[in-house]
Amino acid sequence: MREAMKKLISLDRERGVITHIAALLGWDQETYMPESGIDERAEQLAIVENLAHEKAVNPGIGELLNRLEGEKDLSGQEKAYLRVSRREYDKETKLPAGLVSEMARQTSLSQAAWVQARKNNDFKRFAPHLATMIRLNLEKASALNPGAPPYDVLLDLYEIGSTERSIADVFAVMKRDLVEILGAIRSRPQSDDSFLRRRVSPAAQARMSQYFMGALGFDKHRGRLDTAAHPFTTTLGRDDIRITTRYIEDYFPSSVFSTIHEAGHALYEMGLEVGPDYSGTRLADAASMAVHESQSRMWENIIGRSLPFWGAHYGHIVPMAEGALEGVALEDFYKGVNRVEASLIRTEADEVSYGLHVIARFELESALIKGDLAVEDLPGAWNDTMHQTLGVEVPDDRRGCLQDIHWSMGSFGYFPSYALGNLYAAQFWTAMKAQIPSLERSIAAGDCSPALDWLREKVHREAAALLPSELVLKATGSSLDPSHFTGYLRKKYSAIYGF
Repeated sequence: MREAMKKLISLDRERGVITHIAALLGWDQETYMPESGIDERAEQLAIVENLAHEKAVNPGIGELLNRLEGEKDLSGQEKAYLRVSRREYDKETKLPAGLVSEMARQTSLSQAAWVQARKNNDFKRFAPHLATMIRLNLEKASALNPGAPPYDVLLDLYEIGSTERSIADVFAVMKRDLVEILGAIRSRPQSDDSFLRRRVSPAAQARMSQYFMGALGFDKHRGRLDTAAHPFTTTLGRDDIRITTRYIEDYFPSSVFSTIHEAGHALYEMGLEVGPDYSGTRLADAASMAVHESQSRMWENIIGRSLPFWGAHYGHIVPMAEGALEGVALEDFYKGVNRVEASLIRTEADEVSYGLHVIARFELESALIKGDLAVEDLPGAWNDTMHQTLGVEVPDDRRGCLQDIHWSMGSFGYFPSYALGNLYAAQFWTAMKAQIPSLERSIAAGDCSPALDWLREKVHREAAALLPSELVLKATGSSLDPSHFTGYLRKKYSAIYGF
């Protein structure tokens, strides 16, 4: 390997180590830090994020990139690494150091305020922090691309090349199809799922979570599970991937599927193997947030809510459920966890209505960023949108505009990744089944390794070397096609509901 490339990789790894230190501070804040520690933690994060930014904008990186980009006979992996490095370097050098540290400080304070506001159903407590997050995101967008619409700039940070128009076009088709499927389901009688609301202790749910982490192939030597107000996954190093869940005593499926969802994210992180030369560099990052979400949605829904999966695991879970599932047949349980019913909470929504939750948030955050919706008017706008989109009445802000952590983190432009992730997941699943005819039989026998092995080879190991559009084309043989997702939904739910 060229000496200049080795030097660039060394500088990149130094930055990566500091970002992992910041991630550790953030993980601790969300899991174990006492409430009173928030002010100093905000200062700690501001300093560490600023150090990471200084490493990222080192002029030496720019000089090395300029030299290496002119080299001949670069390997495919070298070209991919330079492409990723150039994009990130150009982005980082456009961001003022003061803005980076201020965002880190204010994000820490904002997240802490959100936790308390959600707990106490007090939007007014969070509103000033939300306004700050919007202001800082507008400053960030302006710094990155002053001539572009701010929301387009923010969307591109999560899904390269996406714009509000391109996502709106996809969502228009998706919304039409989801509303059609939802209408067909609403015309059919619902099965009873009251048994899912029987009390199951947090200790029992924790045992279930550990069980499913093992069933999916989560390497417990490289990660751990804790609890948080909002489930998340964070990477603190190549061999230190943390996931969290939450335990709701009167609805235990929430923790089960949250754990499976976050384990899907962790399996992707654990599989981002690009070889020792590029370990710890930007090349070992995810292809995009939508691809990341495709992995969590694949495991949570396509596999985790399937009949073959529960055929293998239901008998193991019944004894853990402290009597809540006594007398409940597998078929009834399967129908219960796949019940389609418009609901208030996105993370607990069924596969059909989930996309409508995301579309609603996409429309609301776009309005916030463009200034068409004032922060103080968000609760009312949220309630109106949920009524129009899903036909539900929002009783309070805790189950309304305060339910998601993302805006408190300043993550505007993130939500579309969830819906796009469903599209990627369904297309990967179609290709996987075609290439592994015995796939569902293996899952029914309790063996998820064929699915994980396919994902490792086709998706995980590519890491950031391919753009999302290139990745889906290489893995499945065709460009992203939303019909795979709606086809999957129609097949599954017509069988469950008989339409």
